[in-house]
Parts: sequence; C-alpha cells; structure tokens
Amino acid sequence: MGGLSKKGFQFNKIATETGRPHLTVDAGDLLFKHASLNPSQEEQEKMTAAAIIQAYNLIGYDAVCVGGRDLIAGVAYLQSLSQDAKFIWLSANLVGKSTKKPLFKASTSITVDGVKVGVIGLTGTAILSASEEATVLPWDQVLPGLLAKVTKTHDLVILLSNLPAADNQRIAETYDTIHLIIQSGANANAISPEPINNTIVASSGPQGKHIGIMEINWQASKRWGDQKAEVLTKKRGALDRLLWQLSKYQQDKDPETALRNQPEQLKTYHALQAQEQTSRGEIDQLTKVLDQQGPSNGEPSAYNNRFMAMETDLPDQPDIVRLVDTLDTAINKLGKHQAKTAVKSDSPYRGSKSCGACHAAQLTTWQKTRHATAYTTLEKDKQQFNQGCLPCHVTGVSMEQAAESLAITEERRGVGCETCHGPGRLHIDNPKANPMTRKPGPDVCLACHSGPHDDSFNYDERIKMVGHH
Repeated sequence: MGGLSKKGFQFNKIATETGRPHLTVDAGDLLFKHASLNPSQEEQEKMTAAAIIQAYNLIGYDAVCVGGRDLIAGVAYLQSLSQDAKFIWLSANLVGKSTKKPLFKASTSITVDGVKVGVIGLTGTAILSASEEATVLPWDQVLPGLLAKVTKTHDLVILLSNLPAADNQRIAETYDTIHLIIQSGANANAISPEPINNTIVASSGPQGKHIGIMEINWQASKRWGDQKAEVLTKKRGALDRLLWQLSKYQQDKDPETALRNQPEQLKTYHALQAQEQTSRGEIDQLTKVLDQQGPSNGEPSAYNNRFMAMETDLPDQPDIVRLVDTLDTAINKLGKHQAKTAVKSDSPYRGSKSCGACHAAQLTTWQKTRHATAYTTLEKDKQQFNQGCLPCHVTGVSMEQAAESLAITEERRGVGCETCHGPGRLHIDNPKANPMTRKPGPDVCLACHSGPHDDSFNYDERIKMVGHH
C-alpha cells in the first residue's frame, strides 16, 4: 500500500496547483494482488482491502469499476466494503443469477466544470464460486441499451473497463459515443492513449506503479480532433517519454562530465538529445498546421495525457501514511496470534550455519551482506509476523507457504545460502550425488526484488554484491 500515500500526495498537489475541476476514477482490480486468496492470509488480505478503500476515500476518488480481482473474497464481501466507500462502485454486467439486475450501480452521472459526464463500469473475468448468486454477463448484452440511455443525457461518456484490451478496442470501433475508455487488468500497461474512431483508450498499468493525468478541453461538438491532432497527441506522448529518459541523466548538473568515462552511456544521452530536438520540431510543425486549419464542424475537443511513476523517493500524504502504519500494526498483531498455532514443517532447508561446516569462507562473506540481516529489518519495523513480508526475509518459504514462515526456526531467519542455491538437506547427506545450484538466475532474485520493494533492480549489477567463491 506504500504507493497509495505517494499517489494521494501527487493527486492533491496537482489539484492544488492547477486549481481546475477534476474527476478521479479507477478501472478496478485494486483490492487484491493475486487471482485467489491464500486461506492462511485471508484475514490479512481482507484487512488490507478495507484499508485500500479508506485510502481511496482520503484521495478523493469519484468512481471505481468492479474488477474481477476485487471479487475474489466474494460479492457479499465487496458489497459490505462498498458501504464504507465515499466513491461509487460501478458494474453494468455483474448481475444476480436469477434477477439479472446489476449488483452495483451500472453507471453514474457527475458534473465537472459544467460538463455532464456519464461514467459506466464493465467487469472483466471473475472467478465466482458456484454458491454465489451472481454472474458476469458478456458486455455486448448490457452495453448497447445502457449506452443509448447515458448518451442522451450526458455531454461526455467515460467507460471504466476491466475487460481485455481486445474487447475495449472492439467497443471503441463500434460505439463512437463512448469518448474515453480507461482500462485495467493484469495485461493493461501504461500506454499513451490510443485514438480509435471517436474514442480514446487509455491505461496506467497495474498495481499503481503509475498514475495517469489527462487534461481534457471538451467542446460541444463531442468529437476529438482529426488525424493530425491524433498524431500530435502521440508525438507529445513520445516526447514525454523522451524527457523522462533524459531526466535520468540530467539528475547530474553536468551530464557530459559525469558520463565522460562511460562512452556508451554518453552516446545514448546524445542520441536522446537529438531525438528530443527532432520531436520538438515535428510537434511545432504539426501545431502550426492545425492552427491554420482552424475548427471545422464545431470546435474539436482535445486532450493532453501524461504518466507519473510512483517512485520511492516521492513525498507521501501524511494521513494515508498513518492509515498504512495502523494497518501494519494490526497485521503484525494478527500474525503474532497466528504464530502460536503455526505448525513447523519437515523442511528440506537446514539454514546457513549448516553450510558453514564445509564452506566457512562463503558463510563469512554472506554474513557481511544485507541478506543475512533481512529478518532483523522486519523486527526493527515490528513486521516479523506479517505473512506478506516474511517470505522475502526468511529462507525456503514461498508466498504460497507464507503461514509456515510464522513457525520458522531461527537458523532460517534471513535470506540464507539456500535461498539462492537451493535446499541443502540432501546435499549435506551426500554432496556429490546432490550438487547445489552454483549461481541463481534472475528469476530467483526477482521473486522479491521487484515491484514497490525494488523498482530499479538490475540483476547483473546486484549479483556482484553477493558473489563469493
């Protein structure tokens, strides 16, 4: 949840700096990371989901689509959570099995700066238990009729879609009265908005790694600009990405001096500078052409989109930080209680001290790394009973086995030798018959060094930090 405090700060900052009316929406899949609940972590996952709702309240969201993953704890659970939400949950196609009526609002109406905006939600694939009195209908059974009603009474129509990208493209090609589709889902990446027909399709990627900010100048024509305007929008998006790449180099006051001993990096920096100059020239030329053309068939509407990565060094919104701290304390308290009944398993892992009998030098090297004190960092943060953290701070436990980490022996506390080289029980009994993995591949490291925990992990560089012979 750490990214939510940064998201909240940025949203508040943008709203304050621009002073413009705004609409804050999400296309779903926000409550749970995985496609199913691990029974041992169900209570912890539900506590986190409830806290996410409160964080969205603090940020000031207006509407959220029900995503398939938002339903993994059951429809009734989400309905109970929605009662605490200050925003509106939307789904036109999540309906009762017998009634065929929506279980959440199908659409909502929000007026922003005099523009009446109709917002529709469509749920994607959801794994519902057989006992659920709910089903997800195909979008083409519910969207046409609902869209006809919403279009008549609204100036701008937005679809929050949890459907696959291919379905969103088909919807955009079929219905030019949907002006903006914001899509979610595991395969939705942070892409520059793509104009299709009279619809802009946008997504900011999964797990809150980016936020998307779109400024819209909406006109009575209810039409986006012509192809040249679409090309201009894409080129501006490409320039944004170039500037982001260049900013990595320009953190130094004098990149030329900083990179003089890195010829390949300096070459890349110069190439990016040349691309920026070319891009700005193309944008200026297109802008002049569009200015000369002037409006036709009514002033065309326009938009400007940008993404902001939720980097770890961004400021946090204090009230969300307090919310997260309260959640972490509650989760650790829950784990401490569960640890009393946790059962130790017959594990093939023996702990790093067992390795030291034959590999004393390697053990000494390991003891100097941060891996050796990984469990200690949890103790300092009072999170040593948090099942969501433990698998990356102990040896030989996956996220699916997180409950076992509550009963783990002291010898396996920390990221030990066997995390990288594999379980050692058989190797200790017969080393020649049971060789160990000599060098772990990137997949071993990325099991933990990814996402919000380590968004800048470089395997080739980091593996040198833990190398030993």
